[in-house]
Amino acid sequence: MNQNRKRIYRTCCCLTAVLMLSFAGEAGAATQQSQPDSPASVQQNALSGRNSKGDYTGGPQDAKELKAFLDAFFARDAVKGKAGNAAVSVVQGSNVLLSKNYGISAPALKPEEAGMKDTFRIGSVSKVFTATAIMQLVDQGKLSLQDNIEKYLDGYKVTNPFDTPVTIENLLTHTTGFEVREPSDASYLTNPSQQPVSLKESIFDVFPPVIRKPGTAYMYDNFASRLQGYIVQQVSGEPFGSYMQKHLFGPLGMNSSSFGMTKDLTRRLVPSYDESGSPIPVYGFSPSEWPEGSMLSSASDMALFMTAFLNGGRAANGTVILSPESVKAMSSYHMAIHPDLPDTTYGFESPVIPSKTNGELVISKGGDIMGYSSLLWLLPDRKTGVFITYNTNQDLRNDLFTAFMDHYYAKGEPTYETKGGKSQSVDTLAKFAGLYSDLRIKLMTRVEVTGNGTLKVSDVFGSHTLQQIDDLLFLDNEGNPLAFQMDADGHITYMKYTNLYSYAAKIPVQLSTFPDVSADHPYAGYILSLKSLGFLTDDLTQPFQPLQTVSRGAFIHAFNAMWSIPGSSNPDLFKDTGHSEYRKDIQAAVEAGMLTGTGNGLFEPDRPILREEAAAICYRLLTVTGIRVPDSTAVLAPGTSKWAADAVRSVVAWKLHGPEVTEVDGVFDYGSQRAINKQELAALMFTMLLP
Repeated sequence: MNQNRKRIYRTCCCLTAVLMLSFAGEAGAATQQSQPDSPASVQQNALSGRNSKGDYTGGPQDAKELKAFLDAFFARDAVKGKAGNAAVSVVQGSNVLLSKNYGISAPALKPEEAGMKDTFRIGSVSKVFTATAIMQLVDQGKLSLQDNIEKYLDGYKVTNPFDTPVTIENLLTHTTGFEVREPSDASYLTNPSQQPVSLKESIFDVFPPVIRKPGTAYMYDNFASRLQGYIVQQVSGEPFGSYMQKHLFGPLGMNSSSFGMTKDLTRRLVPSYDESGSPIPVYGFSPSEWPEGSMLSSASDMALFMTAFLNGGRAANGTVILSPESVKAMSSYHMAIHPDLPDTTYGFESPVIPSKTNGELVISKGGDIMGYSSLLWLLPDRKTGVFITYNTNQDLRNDLFTAFMDHYYAKGEPTYETKGGKSQSVDTLAKFAGLYSDLRIKLMTRVEVTGNGTLKVSDVFGSHTLQQIDDLLFLDNEGNPLAFQMDADGHITYMKYTNLYSYAAKIPVQLSTFPDVSADHPYAGYILSLKSLGFLTDDLTQPFQPLQTVSRGAFIHAFNAMWSIPGSSNPDLFKDTGHSEYRKDIQAAVEAGMLTGTGNGLFEPDRPILREEAAAICYRLLTVTGIRVPDSTAVLAPGTSKWAADAVRSVVAWKLHGPEVTEVDGVFDYGSQRAINKQELAALMFTMLLP
């Protein structure tokens, strides 16, 4: 992997493809089984006091049997190809049944390293601990879940057009309504001489506006979790990392855990590898401690936390880290698009594969950061907890979750199946039809009504047929649930399906038009849809000027906004971008590996961007993140530069364009050497988001 590709991998894979990994795990879970098991509900009320009738009543009980099960699991050929090293811990009640590191496959740790290297980056599992700190402060009466967050922002006023404030509870449930903010490429530090910014700077440099009414929609939000950490710092009067060490890790004896890169834990860090098998250099962060994801830990340390949490917040040595009330609050779902498809507790989320819970109440938290993935899941009614972490970004955790739940809770009663399917009339289902845009990464899902009383739902992973099984709840042909949200007026507003970590908003019909873009304009659908999505800020009362050419700087600005790539304040790489209003956008795209310039240290931000240049930038992001697979089957008319040919062929094959691309006898004229104009840019941007 060359340096540009590494940068693209770091920025795009960590911000977008990691989420796609979660999509893929859910979408592919059923297909991995020769005969998919029936899906199950996670509705909490239906689970209270329920006993399993399986061979392992109450889950794992015997340490020897558990070890045999896990040893056999990690010996599977399919598992060996997904990680070099992993660590697992399983607790039952107050007992740690197992805490073990596994050398799965090459490049695994050498025998002499096995006892020394035992820590992993656990990614977003860090959020559980940050939420725990918030709940500690609630226990102490130092803050309230209903507090307006502005109370802790030193006078900063949140841009919020709604009459509902953002509360601490909204931060915990990821229902703030914030515009997306993700860590930038510059937030990963590979050079020890680089100086990290402070936690406060990282918050207020990019503080997002509120764009949805707080409390109405769920969107997984790294910024919200980072802000929780800052509030912990504000309320306690202690630096975030110091607070965590003093009030959580220390009392629990978690001596192998930290939000910062200590020398000892860095030395003990299990190495990770990129997609080509090359070692990923040890990296740091800016700020140096991410409340949302920088924590390092070990399987044995996580076992200490799980036992304390599952025993009402009290550790084996009598140390109390949380009140029983706060433990219950963190174990209960507070946001759910449907009772059978919940969203979040305070700190935890819905099961990684809802259809594989086998009727058990499960709360979980997954984590992904460059080179490492993790999963923590708890069965509060069973007082059982499992943690896995490993040194790749693959779906090994989904495999273990499925195997574990099927092994120990196979006799569970699936609720989805017992509801039964219902074929509905076309008129009844019509309200669900339309395009839905994911709140976090903007990719779209198309919902259509079939003639046989079912829905056809298409997204980046393909198409599925779904049958209604309850009000606003559907089940696809692989056993996965889809739920819709309806407002007080009976209009469908959101849906949740393959992305368990964000709602998708139904795109409203844009009734108003621009003076120079009528409803029958050949590009009206693209332009007005982007306006509905908020990607166009143009005033509807003013001409849109669809034929106006787009500069290279303006294209990068629009591209970054679509993919939530934040601007960079780092010094300019190019000599001619300092004057540009798009300077920060251009520098961010450079750091992401999207841009190489035009030679001699120049970028030419004010020059109109050629269509082949625009195609190449889109191609890089879509292929590296895995959103689309390269396709060089299109035959092009003469005129495309050799360096851009693969990108243009793929963009044509993917149909990422409007009617400006013509075909004669199977040969496509993309107009590669023409400057792209605003209407063509709208077509490119909108079609990029489609299934």
